[in-house]
Amino acid sequence: MAGTLLGLPLVAGCGSSSGSADGHASPVAARSGGTTDSATTGSAASGGASGTSWVLTAPQVAAGYRQGQPPSDMVQRFDADTKQNAARLGVSGTHVRAYYDDPADGAWIFYVGLTGSGYDPDHLHDILDQLPAVSDDGAGDRITTSAIDATPGPHGGRAICDTVLLRNGLITTAVTTCSWFTPTTVAGITLVSKTDGTSTKLGFTATDVAPIMRAVRARVEVRRQ
Repeated sequence: MAGTLLGLPLVAGCGSSSGSADGHASPVAARSGGTTDSATTGSAASGGASGTSWVLTAPQVAAGYRQGQPPSDMVQRFDADTKQNAARLGVSGTHVRAYYDDPADGAWIFYVGLTGSGYDPDHLHDILDQLPAVSDDGAGDRITTSAIDATPGPHGGRAICDTVLLRNGLITTAVTTCSWFTPTTVAGITLVSKTDGTSTKLGFTATDVAPIMRAVRARVEVRRQ
């Protein structure tokens, strides 16, 4: 999934945003009151809602999703990609992460972020906003990377979703990371299909992940005291 900040674990890449990701929150997020309301994007909102300073947390339950433990090999691949992407963005700070269980979709929600200061939301957004690309991995797999702007939610800032499509014959899978940025927080949400046969989809697109990102963000990001 490689991509955003903390980005697409399990594949690598990103592309250029040409629209805006939207969709409906999952039943769990909707029941727990997770927000999918829009908020202004761009430089006017880069400082967050009314210039508020935010801090990232990792509660046991976020937007109705409970923390769990994905398979160790999946976590190791995700962690390796996370380090590469954080270096690519050139950010540092207090690290936070959690793995939330999404039983309805048969997926793990990987949440990782940094709390710090002096982040430039527009600049970080633009690093991930690259032109679409298509490549071949040499093993017969066709990889397409793309990016699309996402509504960040009422906390403001900037948000973007990066998707990697992997096509092997007639089967296409998708891995998406949706990230958000404020002057004090940088974070990403990725949905990764479980390998126990409970997954309902062959991967997840920006339309799937963006509403969950906003719902989880509303619970894990709090005002600095």
